[in-house]
Order: sequence, then C-alpha cells, then structure tokens
Amino acid sequence: MRGVKSRRLLVIASVSGIALMLTGCSGSNGSTASGCKEIAIASIGPTTGLDNGSGRPPRDAAELAVRQYNAKHPDCPVGLLTYDTQGIPENASNLADGIAADTRIVGVVGPTFSGETAAMMPAFEDAGLPVITGSATNPTLSQQGWKTFHRIVGNDATQGPAAAVYITSELGSKRVAVIDDTGLYGKSIGDLTATSLVKLGATVALRTTVDPESVDYSAAVSALIDADADAIYFGGVSAPGARLVRQIRDAGITAPFIGGDGINSGDFVTGSGGAAVGARFTCPCINASRPIGKAQIAFSKAYSDVYGIAPGYFAAEYYDAAKLLLDAIEDGQGTRSGIQTWLKTANMKGLTKQIEFGKTGEVKAGSVFIFEVTPEGEFNQVAEVIGKKILK
Repeated sequence: MRGVKSRRLLVIASVSGIALMLTGCSGSNGSTASGCKEIAIASIGPTTGLDNGSGRPPRDAAELAVRQYNAKHPDCPVGLLTYDTQGIPENASNLADGIAADTRIVGVVGPTFSGETAAMMPAFEDAGLPVITGSATNPTLSQQGWKTFHRIVGNDATQGPAAAVYITSELGSKRVAVIDDTGLYGKSIGDLTATSLVKLGATVALRTTVDPESVDYSAAVSALIDADADAIYFGGVSAPGARLVRQIRDAGITAPFIGGDGINSGDFVTGSGGAAVGARFTCPCINASRPIGKAQIAFSKAYSDVYGIAPGYFAAEYYDAAKLLLDAIEDGQGTRSGIQTWLKTANMKGLTKQIEFGKTGEVKAGSVFIFEVTPEGEFNQVAEVIGKKILK
C-alpha cells in the first residue's frame, strides 16, 4: 500500500464539552517512543441532548469506517475523536479552537447541523483543517469563501424547491403554512420553501416561527387554525418538530405536515407521541436501513452487527465522508494540507453517490427524496424529485 507510514494505535475516544479522554504512551511531542506520529479524524455533532438521534448515526458510521480501516491497517491505525455539541451552536463554538489546535486531527466529519457548522468553520478555516459534512445543508455555508469546507449532500437550495414541487403537484395544496424553529437551518429552508411555493402559484397562508426551547406552541397552533392552510411546512430540527406536530394533531388539524431533513430522526417519531405518522420530509440522503446494491447491503449489515440497530439517516453519508478522509490517508496524505489538496481532485464511488467536489466544496451530484413516517415509525421513501419532476 503506497505512501502509508507506521503509526501507533490511537484509541477511538469520546469528547464531551472540552474534556479529552485519550489513552496511550506518547511522548511530549505527541509521538511514540518509536517516533511514529499520532493521527486522527474528528466527528462533531450531538451525541447527547434532545437532538442526539440526529448525531449518533453519523458518529457511529464514521466510527465503523475507522474500525474497518484499522482492521486492514493494524500497524498504521487512525483514531476517531468524538465531540458532542448537543446540537447547540454555542457549544460548538466553544469546542472549535481546541479542535483546530489539536495537531493530531487532520480532518473533520461533520458538524451535523448548519448552525454549529457556521460557528466552527472560521476556526477550522484558519487552521487549514479539512471539513466534510454529510448533513449541514444551509446553502450559505459554501458561499463564505472557505477553502476547507466540503459537503457531500445537496443543500437546502435543492430541498426547498423540491418540497414546493411535491406540496403543489403531488399534494395539490394551494394554501401552505410555513413555520420554522428560528435556527440557521430552519429559517433558511423555510424561506427557500416559501419562495418556491409562491413561484409555483401557491399562497403562503402563514409564515411564523416557534421557539425551539419552548414546550408550548399554542400561539402557532391558533394561527394555523385561523390561516386555514391545506398543508403545513416545517423548517427545523426533530425536537421542536415533534412537539409542533403533536400539538397540531391534538388541536384537530389534519393538514399534511411536511418538513426538511432536519426531522429525519427517530427522535421526531418518538417525541411526537404517535402524531408523526403520515408526516413527510425531504432529504438529499438515502435510507440505509433499506439498502440497494451490494455495497449498501454490506454496510447495513456491518453497521447492524456492531451497533445492534439498522443505520439511521445520514449514516451512509457520514460513512462516505469518513471514507474520503481515510482514502486520502491511505494514499499517503497524513497532514491537513495534504488531505485538503487531495480532496480537490477526489472522485470516489461512495455508498450514496459518486463523490466529486466543485470549487465551493459542494458535491457535484445528488437527488432529493421524499419520505413518509409509517405507523411502525419507519421512514418509507414515497418519491424522488428531480427538478420539477416527481418520480415514484
């Protein structure tokens, strides 16, 4: 295997807050007695807190990729350091400088959400630390001039219009209420969807917000009743989304509920108390729990064997993200600058798609899928949107 140098074992570790737990017998300069340099990638996202269901599958998938790599390279292993943000941008911001300063870390998979990504990227950009997110979909993230930012899924600029096409064409809705949770991701995708709905001839009957920290959404529910909307679009993440759909259904409102990929989590289903059944959401991601093809089937089996459950949404995308960094390392790129240069010309056949980055770090290919929550709490793909066409 060309370009791989011997390195010591770096234990897969967990980081919560700012405390780093790492075992080993390295010297004062971070090297072992034999002079081999430690090397690791970092996984960043919520692994505890209300949105941990959105962060744990990506973390576990990255860990699986690292385990498989290390099984093939026992003399040259790579570490994985997990940083728990709880999905809160302020937490992410507090962690950013420490991650950027840790020279063992040569690449990042994540962060999970757009708000925490925006909070951390300035520190990572200054440190030349390559970042590959598989789920932070706010379009502006690739418009900041950051050279180290990469995204392997389509952004909200594709999801918003796709949702509008599905709402107007498939559901036949004319009066749509658009609600967001005030976060960077939620407001952006809400605005994009609202704009796209108007372009397609629909009326935005209500445009309002809910507080993600509140448990009482009675004001929004009352406004929905007055708006007499025939569909409800929610831009936001799973915890407030679950509370909102539950209170909407409790009020007797039966209009279809549609969201973005921020609610593609088991937390959305369990937190809704059964009210999420029938809800739909867009996602530029595959359903790895229902794999297609040999590679996806092998991944799903390996994931289930290790973690005892089927892979959640974005798990396959984060496996691909970690694989990109590991392929670069396998190709002899053991530094941040080396990996960053390698990613510019990367062209990898991943589990989810052929992955190649454009000049702004956006992936060059990808579709938007529509999923529906089943009575069993599973996510069933019901359509694929390409432009203004709906495929079933």
